[in-house]
Amino acid sequence: MHRRRKTSTVPKWTVIVLVLALSCWPSSPGFNVLAKESPSAEAVTTLASERTFVAPRKGDTDPQPITDQTAQRVPSQALLQTETVKGSDGSLPLEWIRGYLSTKSPYPHYDRPVGPLNDVPEGYELAQLQLINRHGTRFPSASKSKTYKVLADKLKAVNAPGHEWLQQWSSDKMYPVAMGNLLSAQGGSDLYQIGSRFAIRYKALLDRYPYNAATFEFRSSDKSRCSQSAFAYSLGLLKGRMTQDPGVDVDHSPSEIPPAQPVDIFTMPNGLDQELAVKYACPRWLDNVKDQPDVVREEKLYKETFLPALASRISSLFGTSVTLTDKDVEIIYGLCGFEVSFYGQNQTWCSLLNGKTEEETRLTFQQLEFSSDLDDFYTHGPGVPFNKHLGCVLGTAVQDSIEKALAPESQQGASSGMKTRKDKEKEGAQNVGEDDDGGDPPSDYKFVLKFGHSETIFFFSTFLGLYQDPPLTSSMTPEQIQARQFRASQISPFAANIAFEVYRPKPSIRRLDKMSFTPVSSSTFSSTSASPSAGLVRLLVNEIPKAIPGCGTEEEAEKAGYFCDWATFKQLLEKAGSGCDFEACCTSLNGNSTAPDSSSSSSTSGPAPVCLTVDPIQV
Repeated sequence: MHRRRKTSTVPKWTVIVLVLALSCWPSSPGFNVLAKESPSAEAVTTLASERTFVAPRKGDTDPQPITDQTAQRVPSQALLQTETVKGSDGSLPLEWIRGYLSTKSPYPHYDRPVGPLNDVPEGYELAQLQLINRHGTRFPSASKSKTYKVLADKLKAVNAPGHEWLQQWSSDKMYPVAMGNLLSAQGGSDLYQIGSRFAIRYKALLDRYPYNAATFEFRSSDKSRCSQSAFAYSLGLLKGRMTQDPGVDVDHSPSEIPPAQPVDIFTMPNGLDQELAVKYACPRWLDNVKDQPDVVREEKLYKETFLPALASRISSLFGTSVTLTDKDVEIIYGLCGFEVSFYGQNQTWCSLLNGKTEEETRLTFQQLEFSSDLDDFYTHGPGVPFNKHLGCVLGTAVQDSIEKALAPESQQGASSGMKTRKDKEKEGAQNVGEDDDGGDPPSDYKFVLKFGHSETIFFFSTFLGLYQDPPLTSSMTPEQIQARQFRASQISPFAANIAFEVYRPKPSIRRLDKMSFTPVSSSTFSSTSASPSAGLVRLLVNEIPKAIPGCGTEEEAEKAGYFCDWATFKQLLEKAGSGCDFEACCTSLNGNSTAPDSSSSSSTSGPAPVCLTVDPIQV
């Protein structure tokens, strides 16, 4: 397997320039840019001491502290002050619409928990944080921007009462082609806000382990929107934290320092990245899953049940002069998503989707969302068994990193497998000079922070066994559709994230019976109750704790604070990745064979890999 190249996506001098640029980050109407959304230093300090807060009411000057007995999720000031168009025309509140825009949904900052980590099990301490984060809100692709312009020009030719905004709306101004797929100002704010909340939640771990490249791993796909997201997150996470050289007191610190901590961001070239931009490293997926007729069949069938009527309904707003196609309706839905995520309003393109009643509008958004979910369920999710393979390398990396974090401290550096100068000397390396420093020091990552794409979240969720619905089909009843677990709007909105908190027994604790805590474990796996637990793991999805599939029931997980015994979780990961040979299974094959021939395997010995089928699961 190709070893990752360590290249700094953001050189030190560039970091300084970017930090200064961020201080002048341009804003547009409706944007929640950094300066507007980021908490003040006083607010962060108060939040950390008071644990949780509600947003200030109009007229208030300070956040309102609340007690542990009240809700832990905090609505943002921006959302509370949003004015939503809602009246007799069938329009719905913006707060409702933002949850039905599939992967173009904005991140739900308004109700994420804010406060320090305060439920660490007795006898344990937080040892590591792992994060897998989708990039923040981005511009539409260049090709999409061009289709938006074509549609807008088509509709501008007709004067539609109530939709005069079309005459002034400009695709070139709102979504320039030159900005295609780049991170927006709102996208930078997304990650900065998440980093700021993590800085409060994990303050103790940050205090214990100041930043250095041997304890923090920042990794990004090679797309600029991902590396910029990693950088924006680092600004929030490390705000006010500047690592000083050992032995240097304040009086003798450098006279000129950057306004924020420079961080090292690792990238892997597209096509070689088997963790974050994984689909481009898997020819078999590109040839046998992407856009294949069997994979998109259910989506296509479902669209036929409602899109023609919806296109006719919207066309009627413009009289007889305009006839919209099914594709035009999908473009309008996409524009609505960007309208809400970029500008925090639903008064232009979203308004074209309004029905005569709220019930009709609600059904329209639900149908459009489910249509998009049918695509993602089969293209990136559990609807095609092969998709599980595309999360296995990332799953293995998670497992290996947790094991290192839970290893005895005397073994942590050595367990990384990285060679130090002393290692080379023992192997007989000669002439180690100034230009050969032996490489980086052994890694002992306390923060593993990775930034990818929506499909990164989908593939890894599929590997973990999350959102395992029965096959989603075009013939499902409205009740079945509403009851499904797989909803891209909730799983992978802009800036979606999956995090693992890793806990280990405190050094003074040697026996499990001295702890007043019993982690969740599954009866599927045997556990060694006579010895101390090697560690605990808790899963958070979009900053909210969630049960790990296979580690007890949802009720058991909630009762135990969602902590899962590491021995159980490790076996779950090993079972999920059993037989997974990414390079062999991703070799492009003729047809839909379920296993590569021997010449395609990356292994020279041992059993052939068992590759899952690229055919969709049967209804």
